[in-house]
Amino acid sequence: MADYLSKLGHAVPWASLGPFIGAIATVIAATLGALVVIWQNAKQAKRATGQLRHTEALKLKMRVYEEIVCLCREAGDAQVSYSSYARGFVTDLTLYREMTRAGLSWGLPKARVPSLFEKQAHFNKAVIALISLAERWGVIHPGLEMYRSAFSVALHDAGIAFDPYRSLVIRLMPAEIPNSPLQGSLFPWTLPDDATIQTLEVATEALIKAIDSFGGFMYDFQIDMQNLLVGELFEHRIAPRRPLDPKIVVARLDDWEELKGYFENSTAWGKMANDIDAQVRKANEVRG
Repeated sequence: MADYLSKLGHAVPWASLGPFIGAIATVIAATLGALVVIWQNAKQAKRATGQLRHTEALKLKMRVYEEIVCLCREAGDAQVSYSSYARGFVTDLTLYREMTRAGLSWGLPKARVPSLFEKQAHFNKAVIALISLAERWGVIHPGLEMYRSAFSVALHDAGIAFDPYRSLVIRLMPAEIPNSPLQGSLFPWTLPDDATIQTLEVATEALIKAIDSFGGFMYDFQIDMQNLLVGELFEHRIAPRRPLDPKIVVARLDDWEELKGYFENSTAWGKMANDIDAQVRKANEVRG
C-alpha cells in the first residue's frame, strides 16, 4: 500500500497543478473576504438601524415632553390665577372691614362673580387637558393611568369644594348692573357680618386646599416625566416631592399600582366612579 501511494505521488504532475491550486486558494480567500465584508456591513447596518431607531425614539420623547411642559405651564397658571382670585376676595373683604371700622375710606372688593366663574372654567379645562394627555400617551408608561386618576381626583375635589364657596360669594361679591349706561356701576352693596366672613374664610381655605392638591400632583407628574423622557440625556435625577405633612399624598411612578388603587377605591372620586359603574352594570343586567 505504501509503495502504491508513493508511486501515485510520483505520478501526479504537481508542478503543473500549482496554478490551479493557487487559483482555488485565491477564490477561497476572496470568498472568505467577501463574507467578512458582508458580515461587517450587516453588523454596521444593524448598529446604524439601532442608532436611528434610538434617535427617532428620543425625538418622539422630546416632542411628548414639550407637550407636557406646555400643558403643565398652562395648568399651573390657571391654578395660581384661580386660587389667588379666591384668596384675594376674602383678603379684600377683611381689609375693607378693618379700614372702614377705623374710619378710613377704602375701595370695595375687586372680585366679581363672572370673573370667578371664568377662572374656574379655565382651571377645569387645564386639568382636563392633562387628563386627556395621560390617556393619549398611556403607551409611555402604565403608571400614566395612576396620574389620570390623580388629576381626576383633584378636579372632583375642587368641584366639591367650590359648591359651598359659590353659594357664599354669589351673595357677597359686589355685582355690576347689567347694561348700565355707566360701565362698572354696582348694585347697592353692604359689608357682611363677622360670622359670614368667617364662614367665607373657611370655605375659601377648603377650596384653595383642593386646588393646590392638583398643583402637587402636577409637580409630581413633571418630575416623573422629566426623569422618564429626558433623564437619559443627563446624569442627574430629580427626587420625588417630600411634603412636610405626611398625610399629603405624593404621586410616584415607582409606586403607581398602589397609588392607582388608592385613588380608585379610597377617594370621593373613586367611590363615585365605582358607584356609577355598579349602577350601569345593574341597569344592563336588568335590560338583558
